[in-house]
Amino acid sequence: MSIRHFGFSTALAALLLFIPSRSWTAELVVSQYGRVTATLPWAVASEKGFFADEGIKIDKIISGGGGGTTLRNMLASDLPYGEVATSAALAAIRSGLDIVVVNTASDHIGEIALVANPKGNVHKVQDLAGKKAGFTGPKSTSELLLRLALKEAGLTGKVEPVATGGFGGGLTLLDSGGIDAAPLIDPILTLQPDRYRVIFHFADLIPRMTWLVGVTTRKFAQEHPDMVRKLIAIHRRGVDYIHAQHDEAIAIYAKIWQQEAKDVATYFPKYFGYEGEWSLGGFDKEALGKMSDGLQLIGDSNGPIDWKAVIDTRFLPKDLQNRL
Repeated sequence: MSIRHFGFSTALAALLLFIPSRSWTAELVVSQYGRVTATLPWAVASEKGFFADEGIKIDKIISGGGGGTTLRNMLASDLPYGEVATSAALAAIRSGLDIVVVNTASDHIGEIALVANPKGNVHKVQDLAGKKAGFTGPKSTSELLLRLALKEAGLTGKVEPVATGGFGGGLTLLDSGGIDAAPLIDPILTLQPDRYRVIFHFADLIPRMTWLVGVTTRKFAQEHPDMVRKLIAIHRRGVDYIHAQHDEAIAIYAKIWQQEAKDVATYFPKYFGYEGEWSLGGFDKEALGKMSDGLQLIGDSNGPIDWKAVIDTRFLPKDLQNRL
């Protein structure tokens, strides 16, 4: 090699060292972001600069309304990775969409309870026999939870489930006597404890269930595996931060959820003790099994889910790549 050629090659190599690797600018789609507590790790990641640390610029986190809407938004994004309800991900796969589940986002259902009118005669779950209980919408997580809870209580077929169109619609029907029980979440559940009578907390009957997952397309995962790994790592870093910095996590929650900090401080701390509320990303067989049971109850599956066919664990950190 000539000295001239060597000099050119050395200069080119030095130049390449200073060319930045590809950076990503996109919108991130997270179902019920800023509404459901389980999505807090993404808020933390955004507020603390975890995306930027990985060379990713997120212009906006889109809070899809759930189900197909969230997935359509994800597929239209330059960054086809998103966080959706497990039931929605499986429905998309059954419909032929090129979707694969790559991480768990939450396998604890959080603070959701079935409540009754305090002036009524429903005090415990057995009192629901022959009555009507609400859920937000057909095939929703709330329907799945209601049917699972009724099964656990031996009340399958003895209670009439009613779709209410949302949590607010359920409370309206409950207040007017149209139904006898409705699902309720924070902040009302904790901040207004006398407004409704808690029949049971769903987590008492269903302690673990993989209800929220990270998904992407198989094509994107194959072409950009490092990006998928980065996003899973960012979520995990957000989870670690929540558990290490309680006060800061509460402050971020209050900001993104647009709640009064003093109110959040009264009801939020209990979430730190809910194992799986914010998952590090790995998959839990028991929690997946409970989701499979629920999907069969709402008619979304004719038998146990073949999780190996819809989950790809290769993008998880090595310590989370447990066998399914």
